[in-house]
Amino acid sequence: MADLGEGTSVAVSPRLGAAIDRARARREQRARRLRPVVWGILVAILVQTVLAAPGPGLHGTRLAVALLLTGCLLPLAAVASARWTITNPRSCIAFSLTVSGFGLALGGLQHGSTTVLPLSVAVLTAFLVLPRRSAAGLSGVLVAALVGVWVAGTDGDAGQLLGQLLFCAVLALMALSMRQAGDNEERAELLLAQLEDAREAEAEAAALAERTRIAQDLHDLLAQTLSGLAIQVQAARQMARRQGAGPELSEILDRAGGLVKDGLGEARRAVGALRGQQAPSLERLQELVERYRMDLELDVALSVVGASRPLPAPADLALYRGAQEALTNAARYARGARTTVTLRYEPAVTVLTVEDRRLMPGPAPVPPVVGSGLGLVGMRERLSEAGGSSAAGPTQNGWLVRMEVPA
Repeated sequence: MADLGEGTSVAVSPRLGAAIDRARARREQRARRLRPVVWGILVAILVQTVLAAPGPGLHGTRLAVALLLTGCLLPLAAVASARWTITNPRSCIAFSLTVSGFGLALGGLQHGSTTVLPLSVAVLTAFLVLPRRSAAGLSGVLVAALVGVWVAGTDGDAGQLLGQLLFCAVLALMALSMRQAGDNEERAELLLAQLEDAREAEAEAAALAERTRIAQDLHDLLAQTLSGLAIQVQAARQMARRQGAGPELSEILDRAGGLVKDGLGEARRAVGALRGQQAPSLERLQELVERYRMDLELDVALSVVGASRPLPAPADLALYRGAQEALTNAARYARGARTTVTLRYEPAVTVLTVEDRRLMPGPAPVPPVVGSGLGLVGMRERLSEAGGSSAAGPTQNGWLVRMEVPA
């Protein structure tokens, strides 16, 4: 949560946090622009005090004037040189009371010659920093002190008092206008950042709703079909046992049942991924290889080279799905070949290769089922979206699929 002033707090997103930082930087820039003004007021007070009577000195009233002048100028010099940053109510009240107090006392000794300048700085600072009610209350106290000094007869006539009050009122209005303009600019930028966050959240919600619809369609079309297939395989297994089928047929049916079960699991995980749940990753690559080795009798082995490191979710999923597609093709087109899955963590990229090597020379056997070729296309598209690339092609003794994503 971040406090935006006036009692307002909002949850901070990265975009909103950047907008708050820019608003804070502009506020500091406005404060830097006012420093030359403070230097100018400091010089004006110094010149007026030196030229007025009695001037500063080392004895009597002149010594008092010198001490009061020092007490008035030191806070102004600290603020003008950024050694004293007035960013909170306590520092603002301390600065205003210090400057105006020394200024009023100095004006009493010199008959109002410099009273208005320190007091005007205090009023300007109060309305720039404090909440409006606090600034009005503090300014009322300072004006009351000014009137009290005038009533005591030590700070000029009524015309001079009226001029000082009007000057303070003008500075207060100017400070309010400056602060309102800055607040409006900051509020507009923060609202724009919140609007962009809302639009992004709306787009994510729409994408999630679309993925949920696709997941439901996938569940209806695929998961239910596999469930029916599992029932049929189970019935075939029971029929084979009743009719005394040989062990080879029973083994094939058992393996088919296992494949259907794994397919149902993969379908459920795919539906879960579309719904925003955790998707499979390279951490399950060994499990994937073992499943193809046991269920499809694929001669496959996994090799990992280099120290493993976490990958972005899209790249991790793209490599896992690519390995799954390559192993499916190996089981379909390279029966009897030796398949090697190699995961290599290189400094700049992470590379995953799936290579089939025929043990016997000669042409590759004709697969019982010919695929559509869309699997490799989907692999390339998924890797491209993750910032990676893929290549697939024949080798001297088989077929090689190479996938890589940036480290």
